[in-house]
Amino acid sequence: MKSYIYGDIRKALRLWICLSVAFMPMMCFGQNLDSLEQVLKTMKLTDKEKIEILNDLNWFYNSVDAGRSIDFGKQGLLLARKTGDEKMVGTFLKDIGIAYYMDGKLDTAMVYLENAQTIVEKLDDAKMQSSIYNARANIYRVQSRYDESIANYLKAAKLLESLNDKHSLGMVYSNIGGIYQMMINYKQAIVYFEQAIKLAIETDDQEGLAAAYISLSDMGLYLEKPKEESIDYAKKAIAIFQQTGNKYSENLALQTLAKVYYYHDDYRAAEPIAMQAVLQAKELGFPLIIAQALNIVSNIYLHQGQYARSIELAMESLATDSTDINITRNVYANLTIGNAYLGYPELTHEYMDKYREALDRYTNEVFQNSMSAMEIKYETEKKELKISALEKQQQLYIWLGIAGAVILLIALAFAMIRYRLAVSRRKYAEEKNQRLEQEKQLVAVQATLDGEAAERRRLAKDLHDGLGGMLSAIKMNLPQVKGDALLESLDVSRFQTALGMLDDSIQELRRVAHHMMPESLLRYGLKVSLTDFCAAIPTVNFHYFGNEARLPGKMEIMVYRCIHELVNNALKHAEATQINVQLVQEHDRISFTVQDNGKGFDRQTITEGMGLRNIRQRVEAFQGKLDIYSGDGTEVHVELELTKK
Repeated sequence: MKSYIYGDIRKALRLWICLSVAFMPMMCFGQNLDSLEQVLKTMKLTDKEKIEILNDLNWFYNSVDAGRSIDFGKQGLLLARKTGDEKMVGTFLKDIGIAYYMDGKLDTAMVYLENAQTIVEKLDDAKMQSSIYNARANIYRVQSRYDESIANYLKAAKLLESLNDKHSLGMVYSNIGGIYQMMINYKQAIVYFEQAIKLAIETDDQEGLAAAYISLSDMGLYLEKPKEESIDYAKKAIAIFQQTGNKYSENLALQTLAKVYYYHDDYRAAEPIAMQAVLQAKELGFPLIIAQALNIVSNIYLHQGQYARSIELAMESLATDSTDINITRNVYANLTIGNAYLGYPELTHEYMDKYREALDRYTNEVFQNSMSAMEIKYETEKKELKISALEKQQQLYIWLGIAGAVILLIALAFAMIRYRLAVSRRKYAEEKNQRLEQEKQLVAVQATLDGEAAERRRLAKDLHDGLGGMLSAIKMNLPQVKGDALLESLDVSRFQTALGMLDDSIQELRRVAHHMMPESLLRYGLKVSLTDFCAAIPTVNFHYFGNEARLPGKMEIMVYRCIHELVNNALKHAEATQINVQLVQEHDRISFTVQDNGKGFDRQTITEGMGLRNIRQRVEAFQGKLDIYSGDGTEVHVELELTKK
C-alpha cells in the first residue's frame, strides 16, 4: 500500500515540477524539488523507490544547482551499485558527469562519462549511448577540440537516427552547427541549423527551435546580415526560453542579443542586456556562462572608453572561469588594451605576455589536436583496411555459403522432382493395373451377363417351344382318352381337376418363359415390357418419363433384370404392400428407381444379399451408379450415362 501511495505522489510531483519548468518562476520550481526531497526523507521507501527519486532529483537539479545534482547523483549511484542495477549505475554516472560539466569541472566530468560508457556499451542501450556521446562532445567543444566534438556528435546522431528520435536528433544537429559556427565554417553550420529547425518544427520542439535561433542570430554578425534580423532571432529565442522556464538557455540568448547590439556599436542598448545576463548567470551559479557574460560587459565598457570598469570585469571573468581558451584570450586582450590606455606599461607588458601565452597555448592545442586527429585518422584507416579485408573475406564466405546453399537447394529440388516423378509413375502404374483389373472384371461380368442372357433366351425358348408344346399336346389328347369310357363321378371330378392343373402349369410355364426373356422386351422395348410386368402385380405402380427411343439390347435386358430383381426383393424380403417403379429416359442418360414401404434394413449391420450384389455388378458393368436408402422403407436408385461405352 505504501508503494502505491508513493507512486501516485511521485507522479503528481513530477507533473507539477514539469509544469513549473514551463510556466512558473524558479522559486516555485525549487519548492517542488524540496517537496520531492521531503518524500525521500519522511516516507519509508524501498531501495528501488529511493533510486527513482534520487534519479529525478539528480536530473532536475542538473540545470539548476550542479552541486546538489552531483550530491543526489552520488547517493543514487551507491544505492544502484548496492542493488546491482547496472542500468541505473550507468544512468547516474552519465548524469553526474553532465552535472560536473555544467559546474565547469571538465576533466572530472569526462571520467564519469567514460565510466558510464563502459557500462552502457555492455547493456547495448542506444538511447543512453547517444546521450553520453552528446555530453562528451559538449566537453570537447568547450576545450576547443572541435574535431573530436563533431566526431562524438555524429556518433550520437547515428544512434538517434536508428531510434528515429527526431527530437534529440534536432538538438544534436544544432550542436554540430554550433561547432562549425565556432570554426567560422558558416556554410556548413547553416546546413545543420536548417536540419535542426526542420526537425524542431516537425516535433514541435520549441527549445530546439530557440537554440537554432541563437546560433543564427550570432552568425548574422559575421555574415553581414541586417541588424534587425539578428535581433529578431535573439528575441524569439529569449521569448521561447522564458515561456519554457529554461533559465540557462535564456541566459545564452540574452548574451547573444547583447553581442548583436555591441557589434553594431549600440552600446546603450547592449549594456543593460549584458548586465541582466550577468546577474541571471550569477543566480544560476554556472561558472562558464558567468565568465562569458562578464566578458561581454568588459568588451562593451572597453569600446566605450571605460577602461577601469572593463579591466575590473575582465579580472572577475578570469577569476570565475579560465577553462575556455577563447574567453581567456579575450580577457587578456582587454586587460592589455585597458592598462595601455590607463598608462600602466608594466601591466600592459604582463598581460600582453599572458595573451601571447594563451594564444600560443591555443595554437599548440589546435596543432596537437590536429596531430592527434591525424594519428587517429591513420590508425582508423589501418583498422578500416583490416575491417575491409575481413569484410571482403566474410563476403566471400557468405557468397560461397550462398552458392553452396543454392547448389544444395537445386540438388534437393532435383531429388524432389525425381521422387515425385517416381511416385507419379508408381501411381500411374498402380492406376493402370487397377484399371486393367477393373476392365478384366467388367469383361468377365459382361461375359457372364451375356452368357446369362443367352442361357435365359435358350431356356425360355426350350420351355415355351419344347415343354410348353408337350403340355399343350397332352391337354389336347386327354379328352380323347376319356372317350366313351364310363367313369364314376369321383373319377370325373379328379379328371377335371387334373385338366385344370394342366392349364395352370401351361400358364405358369408361359409366365416363367416370358419373364426369363420377355418377348415384349425384345420386340417393343423397356416401356412396354415393364408395363406388362408391373401390371401383373397388383401392388406395383409403374411410371415412365422421357423419350421412348430404344436402348442397346444388353442395356435393356440389364435394366429389366435389375427392376425385376428389386421388385421381387421388395415382395419377398421387405413385405411391402406398395411398390413404386419409376423410369426416366433422356438423350444422354437413363435412371430408374424402385421404392417400397417395407420394413427396410440397417446397412451397417446387414450385408447385401446375392440379389443386390448381382444388381450392383450389372450396374458397374455398364459404368453406372447405384445408391441405396433404407429406413421406414427402401429406395434403390440407379443412374446410367448413355454416352459411355
